[in-house]
Amino acid sequence: MNNFKSSRLYLGLIVLALFSFYLWRQIVLPQFTGDEKEIAVNRGDNFLEIAHNLKLAGIIKNRLSFILAAIYRGSFLALKAGQYVFEPGLNLHQIIAKIEKGDAIFGSNETVVTIPEGFTLADIVKRLEEAGFDDAGVIVKMRADSFVGKFPWLGKIDLGRETLEGFLFPDTYRLPKDASLEEVVERMLKRFESKTNALRNSASISRRDFYDILTMASILEKEVPPADMPLAAGVLWKRLELGMPLQADATLVYDLGRPIKRSDIMELNSSYNSYKYTGLPPTPIANPGLVALNAALYPQKSNYLYYLSRSADKITVFSETLEQHNLAKAKYLNF
Repeated sequence: MNNFKSSRLYLGLIVLALFSFYLWRQIVLPQFTGDEKEIAVNRGDNFLEIAHNLKLAGIIKNRLSFILAAIYRGSFLALKAGQYVFEPGLNLHQIIAKIEKGDAIFGSNETVVTIPEGFTLADIVKRLEEAGFDDAGVIVKMRADSFVGKFPWLGKIDLGRETLEGFLFPDTYRLPKDASLEEVVERMLKRFESKTNALRNSASISRRDFYDILTMASILEKEVPPADMPLAAGVLWKRLELGMPLQADATLVYDLGRPIKRSDIMELNSSYNSYKYTGLPPTPIANPGLVALNAALYPQKSNYLYYLSRSADKITVFSETLEQHNLAKAKYLNF
């Protein structure tokens, strides 16, 4: 009988040790990889509901582990409401601590700002000013290389004129109303970092520089609709390889700040005049989204060398020869 009791005790201790090891691994190991994830913890949610929502959002791997870890920490009654962003690589301890401290990104002292794909720095400044950031204009003068300390990946990119153009990722942001402009930019750079991590890794093993890809994506964002971006990217990369000028209206519009006139094509002596000079413009001309970035990195091959957007409906017309392109211009453009 004593041997039976001892066996049960040993078995119980082994099970307890295995469970403790399993729980320890759940607490200290990263819960997810990839992009950052966002979730709302609503006022009145108990820790069981929070565990369910975290699991549903892919932030935690196991609800029971979260519940047990929260009980162990004594924080299951101290979890605070708010809108939370969780970076990849966080473990259970860090996730619980974030909610316990109320390290949220959205509260009564915050505002929501949406930056659409293709917004320029000037557009972003205007949007931030509308949201109450009166001195947003200073962003235009900020240098990308001044943020290398917090974002080392910036130091690996040839930054052209060191402008932030292209790096402020288009998305919806919840920003503290009293945030400094540096903090706002850092939030956008952080989003760029997480959203483009895989793209930057792919670019590093390709034959193209990532800054060139970013610049090309910004042109695509301004030139053609998303469905036509891969094909247009193939055309533009091919023109560069052949030493042909890009002849992209959007680069001139960016420099002039207005729609172009026929006379601008030859009179504008600017490196953004892609009719007069070959190569990419010196900087991105907008802040592109993932669709444009993917199109720039993975262009669609074709026999086309020209394209235009029809004046009436902005549908893209592709042509293989200059003769076909001139006929399309005569038919579709009011220029």
